[in-house]
Amino acid sequence: MTSEPNTRNAADEFVAATIDALRNEKGVHIETAIAATARMAGTFLFRSFGFQLADAEPGSAVLSDRANEKGPMLIDIVGQKLTAANLVPGPGTLEMEPGEEHRPHLSFLESQQKLEPSYDAIRRRWGLSLEDGAKAAAEAVGSLIVQGSQVLDPGIAFNIAAFGFVEGSKTLPADI
Repeated sequence: MTSEPNTRNAADEFVAATIDALRNEKGVHIETAIAATARMAGTFLFRSFGFQLADAEPGSAVLSDRANEKGPMLIDIVGQKLTAANLVPGPGTLEMEPGEEHRPHLSFLESQQKLEPSYDAIRRRWGLSLEDGAKAAAEAVGSLIVQGSQVLDPGIAFNIAAFGFVEGSKTLPADI
């Protein structure tokens, strides 16, 4: 998998920022880290659309053809990262809905509140557009899945990420 140096650097910083923001006395809940990072990738993608939705409440669903068109690239980035790491999801895990034990510990808006300020600063520091920030965050998701593959099946992690991408790209974020 090849990406621009600024994208790779931002992705590495997104991973570190996620771990810093989500670490507690027990460590980092990998499912929450993957979901929150995927949601941020989707949020950057959503923001790149430039929708003017003054009357909508943060956290509201916003369905759009643009999210349907652009969202799959985030999933492709994670797939490429897993392929490069020789991680093959377990049989049937891509079709399974993650069980209750794999649910993220943060909501969409809580994830955004914890991560977007640092993510946006990183994105800007590396000179990335919102869409390129989304790609870097998707690369960070792939890195988190690879790093967490000893404790979480990559197929389950991939499903968590895919849901996070959809949620982020189709949900009105709060103004941060």
